[in-house]
Amino acid sequence: MKNGHLTLEQLEDDVWPAPSFHSGLVTRCHALRKKPLSDFTTGDLQKMIGQNIGISFLLSIAIDKLRKNPLVEGDFYAGDLLVSILTRDLSVLHANPSSYKELMSICHAALASKEPVLSGENRMLVQKFIANT
Repeated sequence: MKNGHLTLEQLEDDVWPAPSFHSGLVTRCHALRKKPLSDFTTGDLQKMIGQNIGISFLLSIAIDKLRKNPLVEGDFYAGDLLVSILTRDLSVLHANPSSYKELMSICHAALASKEPVLSGENRMLVQKFIANT
């Protein structure tokens, strides 16, 4: 993985101050900005992408995980990483046609999955993404 030894803070050249609001989510996101990308778990990716943090650096890592298992589970349910990506601003994808094409293929594979299967709402989200191309 290119730049895997670096953190989001290093890649973005932006060190956030200590959080002033101490929720579990805020604390975790601040800590993950200091974690080398090569050490990110699926749950870490899902959490950060879901919060719109570091997407331009994390998207390729997430797509690699989804390529192996379109319904890979982060912290919540099968397919949560894919759903996190599809519910974000997809301008990063539009700027990278190969990532967009790869995500389209992943979406088709997710819909074809027999076990686990996408829930109704998430299935509709994936179908909408495919239809809007």
